[in-house]
Parts: sequence; structure tokens; C-alpha cells
Amino acid sequence: MAKSNVGKKPITEEEYTTNKVLTVFSVCLLGVLVLMILQRLLNYGNTFMIGLIVTKILLAIGIIGVIGGLVMLGMERSGRRNSARRIVCGRNLLIASVVMTLCMSAISYVGTAPIKGLYVILPVLAVFYLVYHSYSTEFFVITVDSGAALGLMWLAHRALVSSNFVWVAYAALIAAVVLTIAQIFVVNSVRAKQGKSKNTGKKAEAHFSSNAFLMMTVTPIIMTVLTAAVLFAPAHMPVVMGIAAAYLFVTAVYYTVKLM
Repeated sequence: MAKSNVGKKPITEEEYTTNKVLTVFSVCLLGVLVLMILQRLLNYGNTFMIGLIVTKILLAIGIIGVIGGLVMLGMERSGRRNSARRIVCGRNLLIASVVMTLCMSAISYVGTAPIKGLYVILPVLAVFYLVYHSYSTEFFVITVDSGAALGLMWLAHRALVSSNFVWVAYAALIAAVVLTIAQIFVVNSVRAKQGKSKNTGKKAEAHFSSNAFLMMTVTPIIMTVLTAAVLFAPAHMPVVMGIAAAYLFVTAVYYTVKLM
């Protein structure tokens, strides 16, 4: 046993982060390529059955991966397997398998219609995953706020194009307002809990700076205002979405610098 460990160097945090980034985006790229192949197979009558069989096989692999991920996660929780700085671990396998199962299930039961949406959803999920594991909690919240707002802006714009679905645009704005109120309530609750823990000397579950609370409060308000701007000034939609994207880019640079 001692001999097998000779010459082995433990992986550093920087190497683990680099490997994680490369793996996530490689898997994302592979997923997009698989979706492109499936779309081509399912779009033509002479290859439709092949595409259907491939979809079922991938669905089965996804289900097996979910089971394997749960088993591996259980082993890691019980201490029988070490998951420290490992790319292939129960949590990662479970997440990837669940996404794969959901994608293949949607294609199996709906057809090729969801594939175009998945071309966008997969890269977005990859970015969210990396932000969640590599950045601070408040920047992950900011990223989710900005991403959700951009999605609602696009939905509102598309709804306004059709006279039959104008109500969807107003529903998108209402959803933005409700999510903003909910987030502000949660942020204030966490702030009060953290302040109470500090005063009583108890250890808080998570520690946020005053700047973090400010960012998590201001960001959803800004995104809701921008969503309303798309609804009431649809001609300026590209400018408004550009402002939201620029806001996310500036905050990303700020939190990236903080990591250095």
C-alpha cells in the first residue's frame, strides 16, 4: 500500500479548479454535439428509428447514471469513498445523469422541439454550476438573478410579437416582481439571523458582508426594472438586455478579481 503512493503528488486546488472547468465545458460541448446528431437523425424518415433507438439508449444510460450517482454519494457520505478534489464523484455523476435523463425524456416524449432550447439551457447550466462551485454565494445569486431576468426579457419580447400572447409578457413581469420580493425577504431574514448570531456569540451558518447583502438586494430590483422596460418599451429591448448583460459582466470581473 505504501509503495503505491510513492511518487504520487496530491492535486492542488488550482489544478482541481482547472480540471473542473475543462471537464464541465467538455461535457457541455459533448452534450450539444449529441443533441445536434440526434436532431439530424430524428428529422429524416430514413434515420428516424435509429435516432429513436439512440435516444432510448441514452435515456437508459442516464437512469443507470442516476442510480450509480446515488450509490457513490452514499459511499462518500458513509466515509467508504473519498470525494475530496475528485471530478468523478457522486454529486457530479448524479447531476450530469439527472440532466441527461431529463433531456432524453423530453426528446422521447415531445420530439425534436425541445432540442433548440437545450442548445441554450446546457451551456447556461454549465456556467451556473461553475459559478456555484468557484465563486462566492452572493455572486451565484447575482448570476441567477441576471440569467432569470434575461430569460424573462426574451420571453416578454417574444410574447409582445404575437397579439395572442401579450398576457405572457405581463406574467413575466409579475414573476420578476414576485421573485424580487421573495429574494429581498430571504436576504433580510439571513441578515437578521447573522446579526443575531453575532450578538449572541453563536456561529452563523454562513457569513456575508454588508456589501454582499446590498448586492443581493439591489440586483433583483435592477433586473425587475429592466424587465419592465422591455415590456413598456419593446423597441429598446436589445439596449435593455445589453445593460443587463453588462451589469453581469462588471460584477463577474469584480468577483473574479476578489478570487485572485
